[in-house]
Amino acid sequence: MTKAATLRPIKTLGAILAALVLLFLAVASVTRGFAAVTSDGVRRIDLVHTPRILPDIALRDQAGRVFSLADYGLPSDYVTYVTLVYIRCSSLCLGSASGQAFLQSQIGKRGLQKNVRLLTISFDPYQDTPDVIKDYAHRLGADPGLWRIASVRNPDDLAPLLSTFNMVVLPDGLGGYLHNGALFMIGRDGRLARAYDVGRPDLALAEHLYGKAEGP
Repeated sequence: MTKAATLRPIKTLGAILAALVLLFLAVASVTRGFAAVTSDGVRRIDLVHTPRILPDIALRDQAGRVFSLADYGLPSDYVTYVTLVYIRCSSLCLGSASGQAFLQSQIGKRGLQKNVRLLTISFDPYQDTPDVIKDYAHRLGADPGLWRIASVRNPDDLAPLLSTFNMVVLPDGLGGYLHNGALFMIGRDGRLARAYDVGRPDLALAEHLYGKAEGP
């Protein structure tokens, strides 16, 4: 066997090891040091370490009031729990709605009206018109002084809205959307600072009550 033939398997093994090392480093980077194995998990970690500033996006709520998402970006005495939905959704959005309803109930029972507020934003302004938003809020029993349900006024603002919350929304070909979701928390400093599973509003509330979800 020639020297070149002897070295060939060693070079191949070295190349494989180098590729594995690069793969390891890439996965470690994407999963934030293996702390998360899903994109939602990565989002949670990123928000904790780097809370986000809220953009100036015009919204209209169930009472017809126009306001800006950036209004929630000002320091205040409140934490705000936020979900993004489209009203015709019959899957993930139902969990988002029930989670917000649970929080509204707990806010009343625990006397947290001066500490916690709720915001639900539709990302389907073409279908979720002001009248649809108003009816949806009525069906959920949303207290407009506590729980605002709104839609963007300008469809051009959808892209920056979804980007801020790391939401992926794709048409499903049947008139609806495929999308991810979370229960988000805006801290008292006005930064978007936490993301929870939509099915765990109890965890979000517990962290607030025990002082672990106030933002950095």
